[in-house]
Amino acid sequence: MQINFKPEFLNNMKALLREGYDDFIASYQKESVCSLRVNALKNADIKNIFQDVKFTPVEWCENAYYYPSSFRAGKTAAHLAGAFYIQEASATFPATALNVNEGDKVLDLCAAPGGKSTHIAALLNGSGLLVSNEIVPSRANVLSQNIERAGVKNAVVLNEDPRNLEERFEGYFDKILVDAPCSGEGMFRKNPEAAEEWTPDSPQICAARQFEILSSAFRMLKEGGILVYSTCTFSPKENEENVDRILKEFPYVELYPIETDIPQPILYDVNADDAVIKGTVRIMPHLTDGEGHFCARFVKKTAQECRVKELKPQKNQAFGKALAKFCKQFLNITPEANLFFGNFGYSAPCGCPDLNRLKVLRAGVQLGELVKDRFEPSHSFAIALKPEEVKNVLELKEGSREATAYLMGETLPCGLEGWTLVTVNGLPLGWGKASGGILKNHLPKGLRINR
Repeated sequence: MQINFKPEFLNNMKALLREGYDDFIASYQKESVCSLRVNALKNADIKNIFQDVKFTPVEWCENAYYYPSSFRAGKTAAHLAGAFYIQEASATFPATALNVNEGDKVLDLCAAPGGKSTHIAALLNGSGLLVSNEIVPSRANVLSQNIERAGVKNAVVLNEDPRNLEERFEGYFDKILVDAPCSGEGMFRKNPEAAEEWTPDSPQICAARQFEILSSAFRMLKEGGILVYSTCTFSPKENEENVDRILKEFPYVELYPIETDIPQPILYDVNADDAVIKGTVRIMPHLTDGEGHFCARFVKKTAQECRVKELKPQKNQAFGKALAKFCKQFLNITPEANLFFGNFGYSAPCGCPDLNRLKVLRAGVQLGELVKDRFEPSHSFAIALKPEEVKNVLELKEGSREATAYLMGETLPCGLEGWTLVTVNGLPLGWGKASGGILKNHLPKGLRINR
């Protein structure tokens, strides 16, 4: 593998690692490992679904596994159904360090593309509230799609600048994750183009932006709340030195050391307190099977009074009537639509905050659309359902001709009538509408695979 390292980057790493530098450089001659995290919300047995694939546990994250590069995980029906998220092994550590408890209100402030948000959602197990925010609109759309694919019901996806959120959610969240934009040094092996885009000024520019974001985040954390700060870079300016600055400038915050069995490098020339270096975690490619990552954890000692208002449930009589009729005919449950955008109705999470004047991409589960007094279920609704909650279910097997045909958008033979949930190995894939022995495919065109 050819990586065009800038001389300044190599000099920085020599100064940081010294005797560990040669092993660090040698690690770039090895291929990146592939890994995924099983979505606990779906409870899928991937070892049974893919019996010919060898899965090896990632030691620091429950439900995360390495897999061989020959396995095209992203091309499977189970992936589309949200059974797992393809996630770099090191990136699974921050959400684990956040100590999420069921019922927590959690903010993922720099959330795209969604790996850490979907991990947090699995730890919440359908309880509490997850607010996932991304400032870049295109990335926020990807985040929303991945939240949908994972079948998350208790998430709100926002497209906001953190500075617009800090006053709105002052002292509100139990846990906050800040996986901040960084210079990306830890991903050079996986993304060699990033090494060419790196400049000597990148770490300092990123460190300043990260400090801004953290300043907003701490304002939104409640007293006793936990914040995890992570990057995928090696630069001490963005890591230990930023942590040291936070502790000196925010007296109401203290470091909450992370205990881990992950081998830690010996570091040199880091302008930070020794307690910061010992209390934070680095994942290094020459010491573990993973790319570069850094993680620090804080606890807030005092907080401002929280005045966040809850969302007032909305009502739409026509939508509610059409939804009830659909549910009586095709479902074994009757969810409530309590939030509306145009003709679309949503089941917003319990305790959802007031979303007025915020750029909202997703609020709970989009149930469907009212079309001429008729309810049309959404793909989001299908993915969030369990097979036992639906009366008509067409079960397919991973890798079967029928499953492939459905993923291509083709019709299928079907002896049922009306709206039908298509599943693969018990995992919802999407809707179909059956009539006269044929199932019309309702998988969104953007999710279909090419022939």
